[in-house]
Amino acid sequence: MEESPKPLDPAVEAQVRARLAALGDVGPMPPEVSARIEAALVDERRLRVARGPLAGQDPDADVLAPLIRSRQRPRPWLAVAAVAAAAAVVAVGGSALHLNNEANPAAVVGVDTAVPGQTAAPADAVHIQLGDTDYVASSFPAQARTSLSHPRPPLHELQAESPALGPIATPTGLRSCLEALGEFPPYDVFADLATYEGRPAAILAVTRQTGTTAYVVKRSCQPGDAQILRDGTPVP
Repeated sequence: MEESPKPLDPAVEAQVRARLAALGDVGPMPPEVSARIEAALVDERRLRVARGPLAGQDPDADVLAPLIRSRQRPRPWLAVAAVAAAAAVVAVGGSALHLNNEANPAAVVGVDTAVPGQTAAPADAVHIQLGDTDYVASSFPAQARTSLSHPRPPLHELQAESPALGPIATPTGLRSCLEALGEFPPYDVFADLATYEGRPAAILAVTRQTGTTAYVVKRSCQPGDAQILRDGTPVP
């Protein structure tokens, strides 16, 4: 004889009904949500290996399905409120986006922020290399020009992180050193990690439209302590 379906535990059913009732009237359930729940119930029944294909209706579905249908009943005033709330969210979000765009116009993709009659400044270029030139005071400007005209391959990211090279080997560390020297973008900067008068050093050549200036600093150059070995020297 086929075993009759086991009814839902009354205590569990009462607890479910009490929790749903405590939620109050939250408006109609969206059709797509209720459809997904009912489909999940159907799939769950199909996957129950303990029940045969000819078994009766799932008692859980007998309890949940009416609750789902009751929450699908249309409530016009709730629908109007939902539309109003959505419109408010769009309005507030649009206002916030507008304010953000005003605060940072350069962040807006596709917006030309250039002032008529002015040429946009190009992004500064940074070249950091590991060289073998031993720069000397007597011929420093000429040596700096030669290195600028014939650069070596730039350091790879992993090479730049080597503690032996110092913080100036990374773009961030280099810019911090330049700020300590009083140099600020925009500029093109060439950094040669070589030697100066036989001592490990960093030769920094800063190029702008007005010309090129070269410095020699220790590789541990940092904000507040530029550690200058040779101050700014014009490079012909």
